[in-house]
Amino acid sequence: MEVYEELKAKYESLKNEFETYQNFAEGTIQLINSKNSTLEKKIDALFSIVEISRYINSNVRDENFIAMINDMIIGILGVNYSSIYLKNDKKLEVKATNVPNQASILLSKKYGQLLDKEEPFIINSKEPLTFERGKNLGIHSVIGVPIFIREEYAGYIIVEHTLYDFFNYDHIKFISSIANQIGVALENNLLYNQLKEISSRDPLLGIYNRRHFFNVVEEKINENPSIRFAVVMMDIDDFKKINDMYGHQFGDEALIETSRIISEGIGKNDIVARYGGEEIVIYIEDVDGKEEAIKKVEDIRVRLCDNIVHCGSYNKNITASFGISYYPYDSADLQEVLSIADIMMYNAKKAGKNRVEST
Repeated sequence: MEVYEELKAKYESLKNEFETYQNFAEGTIQLINSKNSTLEKKIDALFSIVEISRYINSNVRDENFIAMINDMIIGILGVNYSSIYLKNDKKLEVKATNVPNQASILLSKKYGQLLDKEEPFIINSKEPLTFERGKNLGIHSVIGVPIFIREEYAGYIIVEHTLYDFFNYDHIKFISSIANQIGVALENNLLYNQLKEISSRDPLLGIYNRRHFFNVVEEKINENPSIRFAVVMMDIDDFKKINDMYGHQFGDEALIETSRIISEGIGKNDIVARYGGEEIVIYIEDVDGKEEAIKKVEDIRVRLCDNIVHCGSYNKNITASFGISYYPYDSADLQEVLSIADIMMYNAKKAGKNRVEST
């Protein structure tokens, strides 16, 4: 009996030790699984950030890259709505959104003041913050993360979900990383567009160069084959004599003044470019009749003739000759239309200069 009791006591002791160990092992396994799950989520988030970064950098030249990023946010986070706002003239403007009629929480007077702090925020509300159009299902969870370009506040990412308490501070970390990528991409995009603009303009006159003129007009023709427009070739009269008599500085100033007057005399969809030397080419869009184009060019000619060019001790007015041709009436080939306008311009010079000749 005594042996039995001794063995029973050992058994109970071993059993308790085993159960203690088993509980410890199960707890450890659960902790490891939890840590592995958290680590997997972080790895997934990091992978998504890397993919977004790669995507942004490869599409930074695309004009729609902000909308592309917004679509990626919706897909990765599985949210109902996402909007990207950028500051323009001290006001936030929608640059990309899938919100119907842009009825975002951002527009709410009640919560819009959160944006003034230029800090990340989370709103979780059991009562609907906004209602989806045509549905009773409302927005219950919103997250906002500011965008900065070189530490300067530039906008906000606003993400919304219909589920209550959907967003937490892990989402802030994730979306903040996207905001940082957007900030870098916006800066690169701005620099790219600035370089693109500089490369498309004549360094002296500030108007477009010949290459850009052809690129834009040919693109317009490709987009709309039935387009109608006029091409104007202009050449300053006796420009070589002006340079010889008054110097190249006066000649440059004459060209600058001529470019300014032409730019002020054309429409917002028209294009003016330096064709070469003292020759300037003008594209006049939506020409309904020759009289319309001739009147516009004649007004420019008169303003140019009445203008006094000031340079050093010289004050002198200059004149120019203009030739006009029409697409597709004169030709359906852009080069041919330009050649015809050039012929018209030389006809104007032969006829006495300081005049407009049209086909």
